[in-house]
Amino acid sequence: MEVKIALDGMGGDNAPFAPVKAAIMASQIPDLKIFLVGKENILKNYLKNGNIEIIHCEKEVGMEEEVSLSILKQENNSMYKTISLLKEEKVDFALSAGNTAIFVTLAIRLIGLIKNIERPGIAVLLPSTSGNFSIFVDVGANINPKPSHLLQYGIMGSLYAKKVFKIENPRVGLLNIGKEASKGDELRKKAYELLQNEKSINFVGNIEGQELFLDKADVIVTDGFTGNSILKVSEGLTRSIKTIFRREITKSFIGKIASFILQKNFRYFSKKIDYAEYGGGILLGLNKPVIISHGRSSPRAILNAIKLGKKIIEEGFIQFLKKELE
Repeated sequence: MEVKIALDGMGGDNAPFAPVKAAIMASQIPDLKIFLVGKENILKNYLKNGNIEIIHCEKEVGMEEEVSLSILKQENNSMYKTISLLKEEKVDFALSAGNTAIFVTLAIRLIGLIKNIERPGIAVLLPSTSGNFSIFVDVGANINPKPSHLLQYGIMGSLYAKKVFKIENPRVGLLNIGKEASKGDELRKKAYELLQNEKSINFVGNIEGQELFLDKADVIVTDGFTGNSILKVSEGLTRSIKTIFRREITKSFIGKIASFILQKNFRYFSKKIDYAEYGGGILLGLNKPVIISHGRSSPRAILNAIKLGKKIIEEGFIQFLKKELE
């Protein structure tokens, strides 16, 4: 089965280089057709060959632009066109590393929410010390959720874990400041009660911040503001750890020898904690699959987001999710 993707070629801090380079790398993947959306005169300068078709549009959405009616009605920008191709069923999924707020809003307006879902949430993968990962939702789509939204994130995240990642009876946790049900603000307290009473999920209680990467849950639920902040802190911390480690270990002769001996291990370590390995996140709750990558995504990060989208399509996740929720 050929999977078709609409990729926003103008979205992201490193655009158009990063999405175009990712598209070139992804063009080697069997059964994948790529539609690269953006300004043709710019994009074609990067392309030489591959299974890539350019969809021209005149405008792009800046990373600093705010959501406005004029932007949402601007049909000839790369984000709108990327989502439109999905709406018109010309592609199987859409992906952008551009302005998250505008991409999410366009996706909701053009694609629509699954029946009974109130607000979508971005679900990303967090590495854990066990070598596995946790599904972390939400990381920026909904910064002011209701308790019922967090419940729905728990349910959708659990179904995502089951269908796409083949996790049986996934553990669902709520990010909070303590273990007890009485901890946290009113949002967390009410969400805890809803999650605890939901029979369709395996709720394991509150997850504290220091446990995020310790494989305490397969799905961890939070609000978009907290989730986005944690994601960015973890990315910054990862870069800092790698920088400090490299600097300190090469200060002595013995350290330099150890660095040489352990370079393969260090590459493996770096790979396991690098967000680029996990690429992007699905916007859970929409009628069709929309993948969102970090604004600073490298070509490799976008490539891995493309691979994730292809896997989601091949597993028939959206159809499964609709059936379970409706």
